Amino acid sequence: MSQHSRNKGASAPSSLHPSTVLDQAIAAHRAGNVSEAERAYTAILKGSRTHPVALHMLGLLHAQRGNFADAEPLLKKAVRVDPGNPDVLFNYANVLRALDKTDDALDWLAKAIALAPNFAGAHLNRGAILMARKELHDAIAEFDRAIAIAQSSAAFANRGSALHQLDRLDEAHDSYQRAVELGPSNPQNHFLLSEVLTQMGRHDEAIGALERTVALDKAFPFALSKLVGSRRQRADWRSFEVEQAALDEAVESGVAVDPLTFFHASSSPAHQLTCAKTFVAKVASERGAAIPRAPSPVSRLRVAYLSADYRNHATANLMAGVFEEHDRERFEVSAISYGPDDRSEMRNRLQAAFERFEDVRDLADEDVVKLIRQLDIDVLVDLGGFTTGARPKILACRAAPLQVSYLGFPGTMGASYIDYVIADRIVIPEEEQKYYAEKVVYLPDSYQATDARRPLLPNGPTRSEVGLPEDAFVYCAFNRASKITPVLFDVWMRLLTRTAGSVLWLLDGDPTARENLRREAVARGVAAERIVFAPPVPAYEHLARHRLADLFLDTLPYNAHTTASDALWAGLPVLTCLGTAFAGRVAASLLNAVGLPELVTRSLDEYEVLALRIAHDAELRTALKSKLAAHRASWPLFDTVGMTRHIESAFNEMWRRHCAGEAPASFAVQISS
Repeated sequence: MSQHSRNKGASAPSSLHPSTVLDQAIAAHRAGNVSEAERAYTAILKGSRTHPVALHMLGLLHAQRGNFADAEPLLKKAVRVDPGNPDVLFNYANVLRALDKTDDALDWLAKAIALAPNFAGAHLNRGAILMARKELHDAIAEFDRAIAIAQSSAAFANRGSALHQLDRLDEAHDSYQRAVELGPSNPQNHFLLSEVLTQMGRHDEAIGALERTVALDKAFPFALSKLVGSRRQRADWRSFEVEQAALDEAVESGVAVDPLTFFHASSSPAHQLTCAKTFVAKVASERGAAIPRAPSPVSRLRVAYLSADYRNHATANLMAGVFEEHDRERFEVSAISYGPDDRSEMRNRLQAAFERFEDVRDLADEDVVKLIRQLDIDVLVDLGGFTTGARPKILACRAAPLQVSYLGFPGTMGASYIDYVIADRIVIPEEEQKYYAEKVVYLPDSYQATDARRPLLPNGPTRSEVGLPEDAFVYCAFNRASKITPVLFDVWMRLLTRTAGSVLWLLDGDPTARENLRREAVARGVAAERIVFAPPVPAYEHLARHRLADLFLDTLPYNAHTTASDALWAGLPVLTCLGTAFAGRVAASLLNAVGLPELVTRSLDEYEVLALRIAHDAELRTALKSKLAAHRASWPLFDTVGMTRHIESAFNEMWRRHCAGEAPASFAVQISS
């Protein structure tokens, strides 16, 4: 602000009429000179404490600054002295909404509508509140009323979001498309359209919508990471290095990036922490204080697992045995499920494994928080982190005294409200604790749970039945295409070139990814038919077909996680390269826990050399498979009962510290003699 304008706004001359001062204040407010406007509004209110316009405008000014607690009493007084002004009621309602007083906000918006039935913005904001409360049908009705009054980009975008949450994808698409037509320069409209197009399987169109989003605003939250993630899922590497640099730059400059996508691309735990903190500040900042809870020596420790994946899913495949093995004399174990019910055998098994199974997918976040508190949960274990479908706002409200991140998200959540992350000394070396917002709990062996009850078919398919040559050496890499990088693919193609007649067996998924990978192979001098794709099959069939491969090749910088566990459980040796962040160290953790540390390499050069040695040495291959077969039953990796006892010990120590009034601190679970 210039010196002239500062002098002009230093005080309101007493000779000026209040209406003149008000006009000047409003003009300054509109021009962005908020300090000048604030002084003038305050001067007016000193002379007339119930001046309705000054009360309204000063309250609005505080709200625009984000000072909602300061805005509320001013606007409350304004609605008292000017109850017939729908704009005053509207702004008061919006402040109440920002303060999470949503019932009151809905009431005041209804009063504004009663005064002005064609107040489209009031209908729109009522719909937004109802949508946040998961009252989706009522929300859509409000959006429809707003649209009937005045078609707007915002109304169609919100209507699309409500329909999207109801899985009415075609209708959501049409609403988003209309929002784009009405607001083509708004990047959010293109981003929302991309989300529903992705879910509809219209990936080319989704990528186009993301490209338009980034073109309009390269810093639009999550757009760049979604675009990069979409391309990598299809093995589209045409701009790989440029996109990698753009992701790194975005994180360093404070742009909100999807953490899971970034963790797939990043080898830096420091950058991952920065990414997670930015994400949390944007979508799930802390909204509640820790809950004090007195120790209760006669009661069992109440533990709840929070997840979207109580279904036929990788997390369930790993955790089902742990849920079943919990000591019910010492622990009361609940499931808080906010994901879909796929009516699978796994879903039925999980529902039977818990004493209490709460399906909360239709509840708003605040109602889930209330439920968790009503259940008196002591330790809330989040199994999702920032994976698909996650609802971190539940944790941000401090639903339980202790909150723990485990298994589903391989890194820091960057949030002050997550007290602990469960890990091991391989995935998080002690010197890297500084890159974690959580305190680290070290389990004695691998951090990853496994289920020793998973069935293995005694007789799987033959090679010819799955399209593999009978006598070839089969390199297998059953990771998603998004984990494959051009540098790693270079290594794999050299392995095929130097192993006569060999093939690379990959998971089939996106047809575009399949064609891109074959084209990349040909560009590296490898015939397309040497890349064989395994179609999706039920989990038990997938496990069985691992036995047709000779060696599992791991990925970097994001390892195989559940996929590596599957391979080892099926008896297939896994070759990995130790990464520099949690996600790139998981396979090393598993291999050490199953007694095969010799399959952990420290560089891609070493990885390539050892892969070739295994491919060319039949005796070594036999020895590795025999060792794995022997260790499966005797080493810790597949000891589900032992793993459960270690996890329980971790919960007990966390709770002991809490009850003693001690702050969370990193510690190691000791193996009982």
